[in-house]
Amino acid sequence: MVMDGVRDPEKVADLLQTIVDGVAEVKVYLKRLFAKEVINFGNVTIVIYELAKNATFQQMFGDIGEKRRYWKNKEEALVFATKHKDKLGPNGNFFEMEGGLVAFVDVSDDGPPDIYHVCKLSHDDVWPAGYGHRVFYPQK
Repeated sequence: MVMDGVRDPEKVADLLQTIVDGVAEVKVYLKRLFAKEVINFGNVTIVIYELAKNATFQQMFGDIGEKRRYWKNKEEALVFATKHKDKLGPNGNFFEMEGGLVAFVDVSDDGPPDIYHVCKLSHDDVWPAGYGHRVFYPQK
């Protein structure tokens, strides 16, 4: 955390959050990215998270809370992904849509983002945190 006499605030914050989570026995599945940057899509602010612990869709979206806004459909998610390709992770990006569905948006180096597949929110596969999957949340 202290490197050449300079503290890395992000590493200090990660350590403190780990200690708090351990003491409180809280499972935090998501870590916010681009916290100091406002990302707008129309008149909605988009918050981007990265998976910090292995989780199912219900666990990761549950971290955001019950009263969350959803993407209208996969087309809306794809328009955002295309416009903000620089914010997408290389190994998969999740957009929770109305109707209890999650769109998995994939990105390649030489082409536009694409909807790889759509799953039910109740899909019980566990997504590994080590791949840096990202979750895109439109705030209310």
